[in-house]
Amino acid sequence: MSFGVVIIGLGQIGMTSDIGLDPEQYIWSHARAFFAHPAFSLLAGVDPSPTSRAAFEEAYRRPSYATAAEALSAHRPDIVVIAVPTVNHLQALQETLAASRPMAVLCEKPLSYRFDEAVAMTDTCRQANVRLFVNYVRRADPAVREIKQRLNSGQIAQPLKGVVWYSKGLFNNGSHFFDLMQYWLGEMRTYEIVNSGRLLGNDPEPDFMAVFGGGQIQFLSAREEDYSHYTIELVSPSGRLRYDQGGSKVVWQSAIASPESPAYKVLDSAEDEIRNDLNRAQWNIADQMANALCGNKSDICSGDEALSTIQHLTSIKDAL
Repeated sequence: MSFGVVIIGLGQIGMTSDIGLDPEQYIWSHARAFFAHPAFSLLAGVDPSPTSRAAFEEAYRRPSYATAAEALSAHRPDIVVIAVPTVNHLQALQETLAASRPMAVLCEKPLSYRFDEAVAMTDTCRQANVRLFVNYVRRADPAVREIKQRLNSGQIAQPLKGVVWYSKGLFNNGSHFFDLMQYWLGEMRTYEIVNSGRLLGNDPEPDFMAVFGGGQIQFLSAREEDYSHYTIELVSPSGRLRYDQGGSKVVWQSAIASPESPAYKVLDSAEDEIRNDLNRAQWNIADQMANALCGNKSDICSGDEALSTIQHLTSIKDAL
């Protein structure tokens, strides 16, 4: 059985991020992921741009439409992907559910810049009996899931202290790493603003300390115009984790007895590099979504989990 998919929004994440790249190595867009994954059947794309629609049809030999209403009149998808700009997420969801009843909606992150809209999205899906998932891609990455297993087993002991560097806005990109910390360490309990930072458009970039169930994390904002900087360092009683270059390099060092002074412990110079698969990030999301739809264990972010992230980030924003 395959699940039929309609993609609303054929921009970077919807389609263009991996056009021209080797499909055997790079699966960064929804279009390529749902076209290639055997659990899904790509039915159609939606975008108001004739140029984008033409590119979609040429790349995937599937029909495209200018509006969701047209696409959902012609097709009955099991899955609808919402990959339009964040400010249009709620409207796209409302249009989708006015015209169809898919099994599930996969929405781009963040759900919304506004908590009330995010609540409306989760409530609307619940009332329509439609499952809502959010595209926080790192949850589906093998390295991130391996770290979660090590945390659960105690191999990476808690409590932890750590630093998260993010750039390009608290909601836009910082939410990726806030969601990741909640996935690894549990719900945020308290926070403290360290520096109010600046506004990048309407998206704040504060520095703040957050306390999660499994530890205390300092979030620091970098300047995206200088360079993208997405890095995590977690210090555990049992060692140190480095999540560098946005997750492209993930390294664990265990705490061991010092070879020179066995009474002391040091970090092992032998690094355990944990395999990631970020070059196929959207394939991994499709894989986890298939697991969820088939009733199997899945690490994909649910609508309620994404709503929790928006609620906490809104509290932080309102405190600035």
